[in-house]
Amino acid sequence: MKMIFLIALSAMIMVACSDKSVPNVELIQDLMDQPSVKAQEYDDFFPDHAGSRVPAENTQPVGFKPYRFAKDIDGAKANKNPLAGDHNPASLMLGQKFFETNCAVCHGFRLGGDGPVSLKWPTKIPALNTEKIRGWTDGQIYHVISVGQGLMGSYASHIPQEYRWQVVNYIRYLQQNGK
Repeated sequence: MKMIFLIALSAMIMVACSDKSVPNVELIQDLMDQPSVKAQEYDDFFPDHAGSRVPAENTQPVGFKPYRFAKDIDGAKANKNPLAGDHNPASLMLGQKFFETNCAVCHGFRLGGDGPVSLKWPTKIPALNTEKIRGWTDGQIYHVISVGQGLMGSYASHIPQEYRWQVVNYIRYLQQNGK
Protein backbone atom coordinates (compact mmCIF):
# COMPACT_ATOMS: atom_id res chain seq x y z
CA MET A 1 0.00 0.00 0.00
CA LYS A 2 2.83 2.39 0.89
CA MET A 3 4.46 1.68 -2.46
CA ILE A 4 1.31 2.55 -4.43
CA PHE A 5 0.92 5.76 -2.41
CA LEU A 6 4.54 6.79 -3.08
CA ILE A 7 4.19 6.06 -6.82
CA ALA A 8 0.94 8.04 -6.99
CA LEU A 9 2.48 10.94 -5.05
CA SER A 10 5.56 10.95 -7.31
CA ALA A 11 3.35 10.96 -10.41
CA MET A 12 1.31 13.89 -9.09
CA ILE A 13 4.47 15.88 -8.29
CA MET A 14 5.88 15.24 -11.76
CA VAL A 15 2.65 16.29 -13.42
CA ALA A 16 2.46 19.42 -11.28
CA CYS A 17 6.05 20.36 -12.14
CA SER A 18 5.59 19.89 -15.86
CA ASP A 19 2.49 22.10 -16.16
CA LYS A 20 3.79 25.59 -16.95
CA SER A 21 0.35 27.21 -16.76
CA VAL A 22 0.25 26.70 -12.99
CA PRO A 23 2.32 29.29 -11.10
CA ASN A 24 5.12 28.22 -8.79
CA VAL A 25 4.36 27.77 -5.13
CA GLU A 26 6.70 30.14 -3.36
CA LEU A 27 7.24 29.48 0.29
CA ILE A 28 9.36 32.60 0.73
CA GLN A 29 8.02 35.28 -1.62
CA ASP A 30 11.11 37.54 -1.55
CA LEU A 31 13.30 34.98 -3.27
CA MET A 32 11.58 35.36 -6.64
CA ASP A 33 10.13 38.86 -6.36
CA GLN A 34 12.98 41.03 -5.20
CA PRO A 35 12.65 44.79 -4.77
CA SER A 36 15.53 45.51 -7.16
CA VAL A 37 15.59 48.49 -9.52
CA LYS A 38 17.27 48.46 -12.92
CA ALA A 39 19.60 51.32 -13.84
CA GLN A 40 17.13 53.30 -15.98
CA GLU A 41 14.01 52.69 -13.88
CA TYR A 42 12.13 55.18 -11.74
CA ASP A 43 12.85 54.66 -8.04
CA ASP A 44 10.51 56.00 -5.34
CA PHE A 45 13.09 55.50 -2.59
CA PHE A 46 15.60 58.22 -3.56
CA PRO A 47 14.75 61.94 -3.76
CA ASP A 48 15.97 62.24 -7.36
CA HIS A 49 14.01 59.09 -8.31
CA ALA A 50 16.96 57.77 -10.35
CA GLY A 51 17.48 54.03 -10.38
CA SER A 52 21.13 54.31 -11.29
CA ARG A 53 23.28 55.28 -8.33
CA VAL A 54 26.70 56.91 -8.22
CA PRO A 55 29.31 54.93 -6.26
CA ALA A 56 30.13 56.26 -2.80
CA GLU A 57 32.95 58.81 -2.59
CA ASN A 58 36.52 57.53 -2.26
CA THR A 59 35.60 54.00 -3.34
CA GLN A 60 37.12 52.04 -6.19
CA PRO A 61 36.48 48.65 -7.78
CA VAL A 62 38.34 45.60 -6.57
CA GLY A 63 41.66 45.28 -8.39
CA PHE A 64 41.60 48.88 -9.65
CA LYS A 65 44.87 50.78 -9.43
CA PRO A 66 44.52 54.53 -9.81
CA TYR A 67 46.70 56.11 -12.47
CA ARG A 68 49.21 57.99 -10.36
CA PHE A 69 50.49 60.29 -13.12
CA ALA A 70 47.11 61.84 -13.98
CA LYS A 71 48.37 65.37 -13.20
CA ASP A 72 52.12 64.71 -13.48
CA ILE A 73 53.26 64.83 -17.13
CA ASP A 74 56.95 64.58 -16.17
CA GLY A 75 56.21 61.47 -14.13
CA ALA A 76 54.24 60.07 -17.06
CA LYS A 77 57.24 60.60 -19.40
CA ALA A 78 59.38 58.57 -17.03
CA ASN A 79 56.73 55.84 -16.63
CA LYS A 80 58.39 52.64 -17.86
CA ASN A 81 56.60 50.21 -20.14
CA PRO A 82 56.69 46.81 -18.38
CA LEU A 83 56.08 45.14 -21.74
CA ALA A 84 58.62 47.17 -23.75
CA GLY A 85 59.84 45.27 -26.79
CA ASP A 86 57.23 42.53 -26.32
CA HIS A 87 56.50 41.43 -29.88
CA ASN A 88 54.70 38.29 -28.79
CA PRO A 89 52.00 37.76 -31.46
CA ALA A 90 49.26 37.23 -28.85
CA SER A 91 50.18 40.47 -27.06
CA LEU A 92 50.33 42.42 -30.34
CA MET A 93 46.96 41.02 -31.41
CA LEU A 94 45.44 42.16 -28.14
CA GLY A 95 46.89 45.63 -28.67
CA GLN A 96 45.64 45.58 -32.26
CA LYS A 97 42.13 44.67 -31.11
CA PHE A 98 41.90 47.61 -28.70
CA PHE A 99 43.64 49.99 -31.12
CA GLU A 100 41.35 49.16 -34.03
CA THR A 101 38.26 49.34 -31.83
CA ASN A 102 39.06 52.61 -30.07
CA CYS A 103 41.87 54.50 -31.81
CA ALA A 104 41.76 53.71 -35.53
CA VAL A 105 38.45 55.48 -36.07
CA CYS A 106 40.31 58.78 -35.59
CA HIS A 107 44.02 58.02 -36.04
CA GLY A 108 43.58 55.55 -38.93
CA PHE A 109 44.62 51.94 -39.24
CA ARG A 110 48.12 53.00 -40.39
CA LEU A 111 48.52 55.86 -37.86
CA GLY A 112 48.07 58.59 -40.48
CA GLY A 113 45.35 60.55 -38.65
CA ASP A 114 42.99 59.66 -41.48
CA GLY A 115 40.36 57.49 -39.78
CA PRO A 116 36.69 57.73 -40.77
CA VAL A 117 36.01 60.34 -38.07
CA SER A 118 38.72 62.64 -39.47
CA LEU A 119 36.49 63.63 -42.38
CA LYS A 120 33.96 65.20 -40.03
CA TRP A 121 36.26 66.37 -37.25
CA PRO A 122 36.65 70.18 -36.99
CA THR A 123 40.44 70.04 -36.59
CA LYS A 124 43.17 67.84 -38.02
CA ILE A 125 43.59 64.61 -36.05
CA PRO A 126 47.22 63.97 -35.16
CA ALA A 127 49.04 61.23 -37.05
CA LEU A 128 50.83 58.80 -34.76
CA ASN A 129 53.57 57.95 -37.26
CA THR A 130 55.27 61.38 -37.17
CA GLU A 131 58.75 62.00 -35.78
CA LYS A 132 57.21 63.95 -32.90
CA ILE A 133 55.16 60.97 -31.67
CA ARG A 134 57.99 58.52 -32.43
CA GLY A 135 60.11 60.65 -30.07
CA TRP A 136 57.61 60.34 -27.26
CA THR A 137 58.28 57.85 -24.50
CA ASP A 138 55.97 54.89 -24.09
CA GLY A 139 54.83 56.52 -20.85
CA GLN A 140 53.64 59.61 -22.73
CA ILE A 141 51.52 57.53 -25.13
CA TYR A 142 50.12 55.58 -22.18
CA HIS A 143 49.37 58.90 -20.46
CA VAL A 144 47.41 60.24 -23.44
CA ILE A 145 45.38 57.01 -23.60
CA SER A 146 44.69 57.24 -19.85
CA VAL A 147 43.79 60.93 -19.43
CA GLY A 148 43.45 62.31 -22.97
CA GLN A 149 45.01 65.39 -24.53
CA GLY A 150 43.63 68.38 -26.40
CA LEU A 151 40.25 67.47 -27.93
CA MET A 152 40.82 63.77 -27.27
CA GLY A 153 39.18 62.62 -24.06
CA SER A 154 40.35 59.88 -21.76
CA TYR A 155 40.05 56.32 -23.01
CA ALA A 156 40.52 54.89 -19.52
CA SER A 157 36.95 53.59 -19.49
CA HIS A 158 37.34 52.03 -22.96
CA ILE A 159 40.75 50.41 -22.70
CA PRO A 160 41.35 48.60 -19.38
CA GLN A 161 44.60 49.34 -17.54
CA GLU A 162 46.04 45.90 -18.16
CA TYR A 163 45.74 46.32 -21.94
CA ARG A 164 46.98 49.89 -22.47
CA TRP A 165 50.62 48.82 -22.67
CA GLN A 166 49.69 46.34 -25.41
CA VAL A 167 48.13 49.25 -27.34
CA VAL A 168 51.34 51.25 -26.87
CA ASN A 169 53.38 48.27 -28.13
CA TYR A 170 51.09 47.89 -31.13
CA ILE A 171 51.51 51.59 -32.00
CA ARG A 172 55.30 51.15 -31.72
CA TYR A 173 55.10 48.05 -33.90
CA LEU A 174 53.22 49.98 -36.61
CA GLN A 175 55.66 52.89 -36.34
CA GLN A 176 58.67 50.61 -36.79
CA ASN A 177 57.23 48.50 -39.57
CA GLY A 178 55.65 51.35 -41.50
CA LYS A 179 52.40 49.46 -41.92
